Amino acid sequence: MILGASPWVGIGAFAAGVMALIGTLTILRRTTSLSAETIRKLFHLGGGATALALPWLFDSLWPVALLAGISALLFLALRVVPRLREGPGQVLQSVTRQSIGEFSFLLGVLAIFAIAFDDVVIYSIGILVLAVADTAAALVGVFYGQHAYVVPGGKKSGEGSSAFLLTAFLCTHVPLLLFTETGRLESLLIAFNAAVLLMLAEADAARGIDNFILPVLVVVLLELFIDMPVFELAANGAVIIALGVLVFAYRNRTTLSPDALIGAALAGYLFWLFGGWRWMLPPLILFATYTKLVGRPPLEDSRPFHADVLLAIVAPGVLLATLNAVLQLPTLYAPYVAVWAANLAVIGTLHGWLANPAAPNLRLMLINGARSLVVLIPGLGVTDALRVHDPVAGLCAILLALLLILGAKKRLVAAPTSAAAWSRVTLSVTSGALASFTIFGVLQEVLA
Repeated sequence: MILGASPWVGIGAFAAGVMALIGTLTILRRTTSLSAETIRKLFHLGGGATALALPWLFDSLWPVALLAGISALLFLALRVVPRLREGPGQVLQSVTRQSIGEFSFLLGVLAIFAIAFDDVVIYSIGILVLAVADTAAALVGVFYGQHAYVVPGGKKSGEGSSAFLLTAFLCTHVPLLLFTETGRLESLLIAFNAAVLLMLAEADAARGIDNFILPVLVVVLLELFIDMPVFELAANGAVIIALGVLVFAYRNRTTLSPDALIGAALAGYLFWLFGGWRWMLPPLILFATYTKLVGRPPLEDSRPFHADVLLAIVAPGVLLATLNAVLQLPTLYAPYVAVWAANLAVIGTLHGWLANPAAPNLRLMLINGARSLVVLIPGLGVTDALRVHDPVAGLCAILLALLLILGAKKRLVAAPTSAAAWSRVTLSVTSGALASFTIFGVLQEVLA
């Protein structure tokens, strides 16, 4: 804490800065022809500038948490109190789209301060990406965006995403090169890898949630990349590029919308990062084969599934891959393979229901359960930690998932592209795998 004074002095200084920012932007909105988006993004930049000062103002978390709470109450008042909403609240609320961006901003700043307040460079990179790169993407997209793509809750553009990529690269590379001992080549590779992944995350995030995801993600990525040797950094970059090329080249053979394809590439890299090529194999097999095995659903749009549905599909895998990265338990790999095989069986069953709602459930389940072996067999075949009961437990996990999904048949058929309906798939696939492998694991211990 450079001020060397009571944290209350820092709290007062920070609060005064925020109020001055809101007051200045309120005057600008009334006296200039600046667009609502420009005013909002000027607040974004100003908020980032004030957040940069936090590590110099405070050396503990509680003042920052207190300021975040006070700011959240202020932002809420600017939304709900009529006189405030029509006055200074227009700094944030005059854009037409729905957004919780200001609240996500507070959570993002609080999260990275908790993670990295003792590493000023990494913390500052997180704030720069949040404030500068995100602003560049928004403004370039609004004023120059020509190649739009749909995300849940709105639209984004290729021009905006490109602006984000370049700005995020510079926001990462320059501080690492100038203010750390990171080598020039390492800094370039770290910045490239982080910027591409952040661009993918930003492209998929909607309604302002990127204000939380981006700073947290860049700080986590920097913590992972900073000590990697050059070869490993280059390998990670190659995987990122390969996944992007694969998803782009294969896009018309899937039922995924552009935002879901971006999410698929990001998820694929996450599985690589957490578990290596073996953990990337099952979702890759599913991605490459599912339309050939189960066909396309008879819907008006040939690529109707957006990122929120993709999230429901990948969520069980993300959970198990994360647990593996944290706990280093090889026994998690078999249930991980089983959830991807179960996903294939469920997708095939849903397509069957949509084509013929009166089709016998048992027949559909058996056919698609057999198809899921395309994922299960090679997935289990590459592990050196296979237990005797894992293949049988995997089959039972698939059947359990299919049985559990019967309860959601009406909802899925009525709204097959709804994330809320697909949340039942997440629950069924996860429950089936956990129940099956737990039961078989206990039986093995009892019978051993």
